[in-house]
Amino acid sequence: MSRRVARFRARRIFWVATLALLASAVTVANAADPGALYRQGSFEAAYRQSVTVDSAAMQTLAAQAAIARGLYQGESEADTLAWLRRGQDAAEEAAKLAGDSPAALLALAQAKGEIASRTGPLANLSVPGDIGGLLKRAVKLAPQNPDALVGLGLWNLELTDRGVGWMFGARRDGALAMVAKGVGLAPQRPDLRVQYARALTLVGDASGARKELQKALTLSPANAVQRYEQRRAAAELEQMGRGGG
Repeated sequence: MSRRVARFRARRIFWVATLALLASAVTVANAADPGALYRQGSFEAAYRQSVTVDSAAMQTLAAQAAIARGLYQGESEADTLAWLRRGQDAAEEAAKLAGDSPAALLALAQAKGEIASRTGPLANLSVPGDIGGLLKRAVKLAPQNPDALVGLGLWNLELTDRGVGWMFGARRDGALAMVAKGVGLAPQRPDLRVQYARALTLVGDASGARKELQKALTLSPANAVQRYEQRRAAAELEQMGRGGG
């Protein structure tokens, strides 16, 4: 073998080995990034990688991932409820680590609300008040947070629509405007459009709700949750078309 051929083969082996190492590093980095897994829709993997990390940010992500796993990928009612409870546990831990984190408070409020909707009112008499307190704290900490504003506005509308707002200090006045403000702060988010449609439905504006659902379908989803919410928007529009709303 000539020296020239030997040098060529040596260089080739070097570059192949280098590319293999780079590819391996990228794979490991992606696998270790629970945020990326969450955005891609690998909610269970995102939860398992973040829940073991003792920080408010990772516990909040674990809560968000567990909640999404339950809501969008639940295999049964029992499976959904189990994941929502995991989400609540992680959110409670996040709130303990950082009680001034709006994201942690919002995750805890969402988990509590979703669990309560599946376990009956008698087991959750204090939950609406707890949720309201969490949402109000989140808005106080971050007055321009879209999720906090939309969440608190919907909380007021939901409770007053059920006729129990007076029990928990919920008010109808200004609630829809609060939701609209939150959506206006993040107008390209389809998930907020779906929530706005719910708010409009609660005040009897079916036409406005339909327009918001249609708008949600025209927006580009930034993550898996937003894609799932677009599917929800499409399903609700189909139901409206059949005369169900």
